[in-house]
Amino acid sequence: MMPTVIQTLGGLVDYSPDWTPTLSYGSLRMYDQYYYDYATLYKTQPNVRTCVDFLARNIAQLGLHVFKRVGETDRQRLRDHPLAKLIYRPNPYTTRYRLIESLIADLGIYWDAYWLKLKDPSGQMMLLRMPPELVTVHGGVVPTYYEINLATENKKIPPASIAHFRGYNPESAVRGLSPLETLRRILAEEFASGDYREYFWRNAARMGGIIERPAPQAHQEDWSREARERFKAEFEALYSGGANSGKTAILEDGMTWKQSTFNAQESEYLAGRKLTREECARAYHIPLPMVGILDNATFSNIKEQHKNLYQDCLGPWLAMIEDEISLQLLPDFEDIEGVYIEFNIQEKLQGSFEEQVQSLQSAVGRPYMTPDEARARFNMPSLGGDAAQLATPLNVLIGGQASPRDSAPPKSWPQLKANAELDPTLMEARERHISKWAEVLGRFFGRQYAAIIGRVREGAGIETVWIDGERWDGELAADILRLNHATALVWARYVAEQLNAELDESRMENYLATNAEITSKAINKTTMLQVAAALVAEVPKDAVKHLFDIAKTSRAQQIATTRVTSMANFGSREGAKQGGTRTKPWQVNSGNPRDEHAAMAGETVGIDELFSNGMRWPGDPAGGAAENANCKCSIVFGRG
Repeated sequence: MMPTVIQTLGGLVDYSPDWTPTLSYGSLRMYDQYYYDYATLYKTQPNVRTCVDFLARNIAQLGLHVFKRVGETDRQRLRDHPLAKLIYRPNPYTTRYRLIESLIADLGIYWDAYWLKLKDPSGQMMLLRMPPELVTVHGGVVPTYYEINLATENKKIPPASIAHFRGYNPESAVRGLSPLETLRRILAEEFASGDYREYFWRNAARMGGIIERPAPQAHQEDWSREARERFKAEFEALYSGGANSGKTAILEDGMTWKQSTFNAQESEYLAGRKLTREECARAYHIPLPMVGILDNATFSNIKEQHKNLYQDCLGPWLAMIEDEISLQLLPDFEDIEGVYIEFNIQEKLQGSFEEQVQSLQSAVGRPYMTPDEARARFNMPSLGGDAAQLATPLNVLIGGQASPRDSAPPKSWPQLKANAELDPTLMEARERHISKWAEVLGRFFGRQYAAIIGRVREGAGIETVWIDGERWDGELAADILRLNHATALVWARYVAEQLNAELDESRMENYLATNAEITSKAINKTTMLQVAAALVAEVPKDAVKHLFDIAKTSRAQQIATTRVTSMANFGSREGAKQGGTRTKPWQVNSGNPRDEHAAMAGETVGIDELFSNGMRWPGDPAGGAAENANCKCSIVFGRG
């Protein structure tokens, strides 16, 4: 069978079995019937360049990082991975920015981009961008080989040695369809309009119109050819050209000037230019205000469209590049289990520094930056020591309050009347603090359970299961210290405010820290003893699980109630003492109090004296668990 001959790109080629039809010819025909390749359109069409450069520059400035997925909630950035090094320095002459910028620009112009994989003398991989006009893809459903035109020779490259980024083409599986094909008609209009303007100025802004001359009278001779040529030459010499701009034309007797060209408004010149930019922006899915079309732009919607740019416009581009690199580059390296790449898009989505601080602090409920990290933002040297530690205000709960100011007493609390008894029970505030204590303690018990359950098995002793004692004491002490301050300070500030006194909070520090350390050890010791008992059960794992189920619920609630009673009364007493009160009556708040506490209701002692049960306030650790567990009593104050 005779091979079919088709004409394409101005030449003749044979039809072969691996030929596949494509509309991505690499050139467009304009109204002058000439074909212009895509590179020429990029050079000559300002709106195309605006959109392509916008995409390329905004994506190239994003960091492209390599990560390893350690777990469902943890990942590790791999700075020394070979892929990370390759992306950072593709070859000795190209930076990461230039590589990504050229990649996006090639995709924006051709919808095809190519990286050639090479080896340096040491055997390390390099990446070299290949201009798409030099590359021919052979294949049908998948590429079989690539042919690179190097001027002196055509070099065949196997698919494994090329990283080929391509967009969708309905008529080809191996080549992308350039967006410029879709913009052909609008670009042709812009091209023709540009040609008109160019020739208009090239003709020195010659006036466009016609000169009318009346018909000669019977006694006059006809206007000869030589006379017409002479008049035309003299008129052009006098009134055309930049040097003659603005001169007043003087016509011969009887002649009139008649304007015959369209003005800018009639030809919709400005609207046409704007339409071209709008259509180009839409073809690349770029929000119009991002390319200078501000007709319907406001401060608020531009801010939102800036966010949408990296979500809806650039998001698909970034996902495509990440997937292609993972598919075509990552397998060339070892140790790739769980490894993936990701653009650092958060840098562009984050708001102002003030917005970041507010949102992050609200999210974590505590400061998130050390002094050294803050200094690094201003290129200042590290101080080390305490500056490398995360300092948390003592009255901020973990996962609770976002600011130390959150624990300030509400302004709606009534002021104490003169000589009246001050009752700082504050039941609503008390319930809120109990809930927060129970939440923090429940999470702590959950972490403990997750850490030790894997070590629980038949025959295991407590020494092989409970091996993190110091760690648990430290973690719980830190939690309780913050909770102690958060609770004690609310009640201390309230009482001091009612007494119009200045509160010296530093006087509470030593007690609260020591109390947190002792309390954490006591709680963990009880848990350890319970775990040891569970290990000798018939099914140790079930017993340990049941133990911690109780710890995370009822035990956490019981400890929370006891601790809030202790810290609220300690803070109340400290505020009252600094406020100058002299007495402290015992008050019962529960409907089912201990008999001993019920008998003490109304018992009044001096501010520094002990009650009859040997305690300074309800919840005083001196009373032990027998006096304090689930106690809801409080103390009131008076000046008498």
